[in-house]
Amino acid sequence: MVIRKALIALASAGLVFGSTAAAAAPAAVDTRSASPVADAEGVGGGSWAWILAVIILAGVIGVIASDSDESIPLSP
Repeated sequence: MVIRKALIALASAGLVFGSTAAAAAPAAVDTRSASPVADAEGVGGGSWAWILAVIILAGVIGVIASDSDESIPLSP
């Protein structure tokens, strides 16, 4: 029972002193820095956009070309 209380006291002391030591530690200057705002919305490359546009355009042309009204009856 005494060992159990000693382990709990040691763990709680470690949590208290660990958080105090972490708060008192000097922060590194280069750890966090802001990213440039100019590159925030930039999309790198751009070649994939042209490939995607060509694929979509080919699909639209294919659907329009295959749409024939000959197989649909005009009246029941």
